[in-house]
Amino acid sequence: MLDGQLLFSMFLATLLVGPVLMIISIVFGLKKNRKWLWITNAGFLILTIAIAAYYLLQIDQIAAQNPTPGGTGVLVMLLISSWVSVPTAISFFLLAGAIFMEQRKKAKEIQA
Repeated sequence: MLDGQLLFSMFLATLLVGPVLMIISIVFGLKKNRKWLWITNAGFLILTIAIAAYYLLQIDQIAAQNPTPGGTGVLVMLLISSWVSVPTAISFFLLAGAIFMEQRKKAKEIQA
């Protein structure tokens, strides 16, 4: 059985993947003049921060209503990650699409 600290660390690591990916997408979008990419990911990043802030501000109420084996931090991380997973997935596919479009553009320039 995992102790609460290890479980919290694992959730925190997986939770940080989304914002890091969104920041990479924003930088890539700005460098390659893909306005749709950086605007969408900036919105997702703001949404992610808002969701995390909401649950962190509600941590006392969550702790009082839901005693969890791993501690309240684990439950809050689970709640945040469940809400942030969809924008993270969309951000990943948008970045992959932008990279694919950039590679096709370079391939056409080489052929021409």
